[in-house]
Amino acid sequence: MKWWLQFGCFLTGWNRRILSQCSEASFKYLKKYTAALLILIVLWGFTGFCFAQRYVHAPLWGCVLSSIVFIVIVIQIERQIILTVGTSRFIFAFRFFIAVIMAILGSSILDQVIFGEDIKRKMVEITDRQVVELLPSRLSVIDSKLNELQQNIDSLENKTAMLNEEIAKNPVTKAVTTSTLYKNVQQEDGTYKKMPEITVSSVLVANPRIKQVEMNNLNLDRLRKQQDEFVQKKIGVEDNLRKELSTNIGFLEELRAMLEIILTRKEAMIFYIIIFAFLISLELFVVASKLGDIKCDYELIVEHQLNVKATALSELVKNAHSTRK
Repeated sequence: MKWWLQFGCFLTGWNRRILSQCSEASFKYLKKYTAALLILIVLWGFTGFCFAQRYVHAPLWGCVLSSIVFIVIVIQIERQIILTVGTSRFIFAFRFFIAVIMAILGSSILDQVIFGEDIKRKMVEITDRQVVELLPSRLSVIDSKLNELQQNIDSLENKTAMLNEEIAKNPVTKAVTTSTLYKNVQQEDGTYKKMPEITVSSVLVANPRIKQVEMNNLNLDRLRKQQDEFVQKKIGVEDNLRKELSTNIGFLEELRAMLEIILTRKEAMIFYIIIFAFLISLELFVVASKLGDIKCDYELIVEHQLNVKATALSELVKNAHSTRK
């Protein structure tokens, strides 16, 4: 068996030994299923790679791994149809439901790649709207902090001014010190006894309020620095907010931008519908082939083996019941 057919058996899950006993019709069916799977593999491999690269920001090996995961999922979904023995309307209906979901996801991801430049321009417009919405709250927080700092500065300046006035009136203060000296004093009986002699003296010292003024000045410098920092934040709050919004763009933000483009521009809507219809057609390729074609001898052999096995098991059960009786 040629490698192409072996590869097709690997993708579809067909048994090579059974296929080797079949006619050319079965080989054509296998080639058709393989071609349909390869189209989906290329499509979803590219979609998985772009998704990981654009939104997950994965390295190259992560993008390749994501692509492989998408491919494996698609192959396993298509095998549910290809390997179905006979016809099952429930499986086909469920596959159609999955096809719609996958087409929506695929078209959303691919369109965000295709409309990349348009989305960037739209994101600038959306960012401007978000800045207008969020800027007042950011400014309100900064203004409240500036008002609080200004109140603290005014209060501290008033206290410092009062202390300076007091210091100007009394630059120095008298400090009273006492010292005790014990002397031997002769008593009436001729004995000596140590008696305390207290000496009181006063000295001029600098007003202690001066140190408090120095501490207040240090606190004022600290508060004014904080005030300058918040003033600088207020000046650059719009640029910082715009930068923050521009650097944190995710899948949903770009999806929102793409929806605005689709809903406001007819040509974008038409192109999206075309992409969606193309993807859902590819997703239903295998289903349409399975429903529209007659059974090939490979499927007939599989059904025959199933029927033979079912008949043999039924006879075995009957014989077992008759033996017990």
